[in-house]
Amino acid sequence: MSKKFVVVAGSPIEHSLSPVMHKAGYEELKIDWDYFKVELTAGSFPDYVKNRDGNLIGMSLTMPLKEVALQIADSVTELATKVNSANTLLFKDGKVLAGNTDIYGIVAALQTNKNLDVTNPSIIGSGATARSAIAALSQLGANKVLICARNQTTSNQLINVAQSFGITPTEITWKDIHKALAASTVISTLPSGAMDTYAAMGPEIPGSLLDVAYSPWPSKIALEWILRRGFVVSGLEMLLHQGLRQFELMTDKKAPAKQMREALFKN
Repeated sequence: MSKKFVVVAGSPIEHSLSPVMHKAGYEELKIDWDYFKVELTAGSFPDYVKNRDGNLIGMSLTMPLKEVALQIADSVTELATKVNSANTLLFKDGKVLAGNTDIYGIVAALQTNKNLDVTNPSIIGSGATARSAIAALSQLGANKVLICARNQTTSNQLINVAQSFGITPTEITWKDIHKALAASTVISTLPSGAMDTYAAMGPEIPGSLLDVAYSPWPSKIALEWILRRGFVVSGLEMLLHQGLRQFELMTDKKAPAKQMREALFKN
C-alpha cells in the first residue's frame, strides 16, 4: 500500500462501523489515510502484526483479539493490563503499543445521563468489555457491582478485576438476571440478540441502561427501557467515544467529534 492506513480487526468483523467513523474524521481533517476491516482470529492475529505492512499506523481491535493483544505488544498501558483487555494497537518506531480506549468510551457514554446513579450498578456478561466496564464504573465512583454471567471461569476473573479496583462484587446467578436488570445502572456487554429473551424482565421503573450491542438498534431490551421511561444509551455512543480517543492517539490530532458522530449515527 502506498499510503498510511489503519484497520479494525476481529471475527466476525463485517458489521463494524469503525471505518465509517474514522474515515469521516480523516476526510474532515484532510488526512490522506485509509481505514479497512480485516477478519482475524486469535490464531491469525499475531502473524498479521508481525508481518504488518510498513504503512499500517495502528489497529482497532474487537472480539476475540483484546486479550491476545497484550501478549504480542512490546508495551501495554497500566489500565489495559489491569483489565486484561486492549482494543487499540499503535505501531511506533518498530514497537507495538497496546492500550484500552473502551474504558473511556463507557465512561463518556454513561455520562450522557446527567442524573447517572452508580450506587448500585450491574454488569451482564463477563468478557473483555465487562472488565473494561468495571474500570469505567470505578472512574465514575462506584464502590460495588452486581455481576451476572453464565461463564463461571470468566465471571471469576471479572470478580478479581472488580476487587483490584476496590469495588465489592456480588455475583448473581443467570436465573436471577431480573435482579441485575433492577440495578441503578445496567451495563449489558452481551452480543446482539443475546438479551432479547430477558428484555421484558426489567423493572417497571428502570434506571440507566448501556447496551453495548448496537445492531440492530434499538435492541429489544433498549425498546423495553424506552417504553418504561428508563434512560438508554446505545452502544454506538460507546463506539463513538472510544473511537474519538483512538483517532487522537493514532493521528496526534483533535478528533472532529461532530463529523465522526454524524457519520456513525446516520448508518
